Amino acid sequence: MIGAPALLLTTIGAIELLAATRLMPAFGTLALLGRQSTRLLVRTGVSEWAKERAMRLLARRLLAHSLRTMGLLMVVASPILVLLIIDARWPIGARAALTDWPMRIVLLVVTSIYALLRRKQRGPHPARPTGDRRGERLLQRVALGSAAVREIAFDIERQRFGRAAADIAARQPIFIAGLARAGTTILMRALHDGGDCASLSYRDLPFPLAPNSWAQVAGRARRHVDTVERGHGDGLAHDLDTPEAIEELFWKHHEGPRYCTAEGLRPIAPTAETTALFGAYVRLVLHRYARPRYISKNNNNILRLPALVAAFPDAILVHPFRDPLQQAASLRAQHRRACALAADDPFRGRFMSWMGHHEFGADRRPFRLTGSAPARHDPDGIDHWLAAWIETYAFLLDRPASVGRNQVFVDYDALCRSPAAAAPAIGRALAMRTTPDLARLRIPAPHAAPAADRDLLGLAQALHQRLRQRCVLGSGGETNAGPPIRAVHSATDAARIRLQA
Repeated sequence: MIGAPALLLTTIGAIELLAATRLMPAFGTLALLGRQSTRLLVRTGVSEWAKERAMRLLARRLLAHSLRTMGLLMVVASPILVLLIIDARWPIGARAALTDWPMRIVLLVVTSIYALLRRKQRGPHPARPTGDRRGERLLQRVALGSAAVREIAFDIERQRFGRAAADIAARQPIFIAGLARAGTTILMRALHDGGDCASLSYRDLPFPLAPNSWAQVAGRARRHVDTVERGHGDGLAHDLDTPEAIEELFWKHHEGPRYCTAEGLRPIAPTAETTALFGAYVRLVLHRYARPRYISKNNNNILRLPALVAAFPDAILVHPFRDPLQQAASLRAQHRRACALAADDPFRGRFMSWMGHHEFGADRRPFRLTGSAPARHDPDGIDHWLAAWIETYAFLLDRPASVGRNQVFVDYDALCRSPAAAAPAIGRALAMRTTPDLARLRIPAPHAAPAADRDLLGLAQALHQRLRQRCVLGSGGETNAGPPIRAVHSATDAARIRLQA
């Protein structure tokens, strides 16, 4: 049958038409017009007459460009559509090849490589990333930004490696989750480097839902990227083998619309099917790296702690925290930096959104953990971030016993003051086979924090004391449970609460 080679050739033809028609820039322009329309609708200080006239003009441009983009899309898809029409009339095996898993893998690999090579051959576009960088971004856009591609990749992974991974006993996985800027990344790296724990890394991009399959395709080439400082500007460097918070793509793919809203991220109970799939996914990562324990640093796991315990009853939930005012100041500084970087390079902002990182930056979506109305604070002010600190850690302290018995609170400030002395207690709390090497931990550089709302600051400081009571670094390394504290959303709420000493 000639269906398989015909399907491969027509797909390559579609790739050529994609470049010739400049379909991707057309989609970019369409998205830009949509954003302009949204900004116009919410704009204040403009008369309704002027706004209506501008909206009419924008609507005409949007309609015209939509029709043009749809036409270009049909042109790009035409080789494959024509082949399928021919196959329906005179069967040549094209549809059978399209539904065949081995052929899907071959098609995905060959066309991806072809697209990258053709991008490099055509040369760089002025004022755009050059060479491999541009080709890599195209592949990331397709692999991470397309739900269909993610679904196919995950299906292929389970089809090929699911049976072998199912036999792996995923015991005592470690899930590090706190508010950002609490030392979660450096703590995770220190634990990962002990050799027992497996985590997704940058080498698993852009197909993190198919880590074993992608490793076979790209691993032989042994891609290399120089070690550079990450975009946070905090002195932490990374390369392709650095473990990172990539796991969230799984949850965003399967449950994204349920918890990731325009107003923020809210806790949900993932479906039983998704929870079971996550267990299988963890085992696929363990199979990929041939290590006995899974570790992840994913702050969004705060939204689904009961599901993690349901999937892994012996899971260890690690919650690092810092001095509230210093952590809030660090969050504000990082938010400003992320916004500036995204304005300079819009792709960076899109990449972070694809990966489900909404902690700060242009696409910030704060936690909405209690269902109450969000705090009315300016993100450029310290009170906004202090309120987020209070809401997050009050929520973590108030988890039911079914989750609380798996929680380990870590005072990152205390950890940095004496890492060598604290390492044995951390090792015992996390059931590590060897004492972790925490020598790389350093006390964070202090931020010059502006004056915060006195009620918020008082509540945060009292909550900080409760966290320290639950901290694994208490006397003798024991975990002490303090009374639950409910979350608050404003200085008014804070003033009404009577905290006990």
